[in-house]
Amino acid sequence: MTKWDFWGEKQFAEVYENIYIRALTEDWFGIVFGIVKEIKGGKILDIGCGEGHTTKQILDRLEYDYSCDLLEPNKKALSYAKTFLSPENNIGKLFTAPLSKLKTDEKYDYIFTSHTNYYWASDEKSYQEQLLKLTDLLKKKGKLLILTLPEESDHYNIAIKQVYPKFNYSEYISDFYKKQGFSVKTKRYKMRMYVGDILSGKINFDLKNYYRFIHNTNTLPTATEVKKFLANIIKHQRNNYLDFKDDLIIITKK
Repeated sequence: MTKWDFWGEKQFAEVYENIYIRALTEDWFGIVFGIVKEIKGGKILDIGCGEGHTTKQILDRLEYDYSCDLLEPNKKALSYAKTFLSPENNIGKLFTAPLSKLKTDEKYDYIFTSHTNYYWASDEKSYQEQLLKLTDLLKKKGKLLILTLPEESDHYNIAIKQVYPKFNYSEYISDFYKKQGFSVKTKRYKMRMYVGDILSGKINFDLKNYYRFIHNTNTLPTATEVKKFLANIIKHQRNNYLDFKDDLIIITKK
């Protein structure tokens, strides 16, 4: 079973395998291709690279010369990413730190991050500080790419408890940067998740595991929570799929 370490705070086993089992590969690579189109080489920083799988999917498809630095708070994950990426990709500096503690004089042509913004800060003020820190790391004509969930995502629609503060939503991030005077563009992508097995099953094992994934917890739900969670899935599914949706937010300096 895969074990995921989140920013030195939370550890969950098994739960996050749900996304690999259920996500449509064609939807995910549509997003990867979209990110690749935005990157024209140069100095790159990946925020929260994990074990480097998404990083590699992107870097393998770049048509321009580049060097990619990696930021990842988990030392084991960063070590794996270095080993995994280095044979075929041009990897530069490694930073073992959360974004809030990153110290570097480097400036980047491109910074990208995929679904890591939920872990940057627990309060709005600190979160805004991290958003500004990212743009401070950009060169004058640099580009920041943030992939995250919009408020209307089925991820949030089916949850029976609020998982993340609203300042994590893509709409908040876009509005924040616009108010700071940046140029902001958002591209919406499908990110469909298969739930047909849950809807047809008579045993709640898969449903309970999916609950843990959606709610970012390793605690199993109660019978009442299971019933409500299933009702939300039934309400929002279309032809045995949920659409989490993904927003790619593209930020540049004017």
